[in-house]
Amino acid sequence: MENRIASVFVHVTDLRKSAEWYSRLLGLPVFEERLNGGPVYWFEFKGTHLILDSNTANRQNPEWDESMKPRIMFKTSNLEEAYRYVLEKGETILEPEYHGTMAYFNFRDPEGNAQMVCWSASPAEDTEFITESPILPKIGGVFVDVKHIPETARWYSDLLGVPYDASAAGGAIYSVPMADGAALLLDRNGFMNGGAFTEPLYFETEHFDAALEYISRQGFQLTGKPGYFPDLKEAALLDPDGHRIIVAQMMS
Repeated sequence: MENRIASVFVHVTDLRKSAEWYSRLLGLPVFEERLNGGPVYWFEFKGTHLILDSNTANRQNPEWDESMKPRIMFKTSNLEEAYRYVLEKGETILEPEYHGTMAYFNFRDPEGNAQMVCWSASPAEDTEFITESPILPKIGGVFVDVKHIPETARWYSDLLGVPYDASAAGGAIYSVPMADGAALLLDRNGFMNGGAFTEPLYFETEHFDAALEYISRQGFQLTGKPGYFPDLKEAALLDPDGHRIIVAQMMS
């Protein structure tokens, strides 16, 4: 398994509505050829891609249920070897599925979160999007909801072959070291707030005030007030399915 998040899934009910929402947020055109009746719409952002998944195909499988929806896709060059490796670490979900030039399987982490490992004969390329939105077409981090950070952080560190930092495991968010792309953030905030929201990811901005002005001008509504901290500025807004999408500027 590659030590990076190749793609993040956001599970949606209306594919077109969500594709239009995310495109407008990022100042991108809607690619109509990707709304051709298939179950997904995708953005090939640099580093980590975004996949909007309606799960219409999955729901036709009698062995599938909603708990199998992954948040993260990891890539591998050898699916069978990756499957055997993950079997040694934890619980896999069903057998690997093969579809022409791609194949995948899902697995669960110790807290029951489903994730995916995927192989493709022709890996998707990153795209350099040109946009006037101050919210960059770049996913800075992907959140995984957890209740117990130390145990889960040790598990992901072992799975991906990276160091575990016990001194960082006492907070609300733990960042698992990634070689490239979006950060993998184990997040207790949802649990501490009673599971009242789902927070899949954050987009980066280099100009936070301009991002806030753009959000307002485009008619998006923030959920709560922006947060100003020594190391970051952040704001949250709800996508059409109620997912909290974060826009953040890291302060160096």
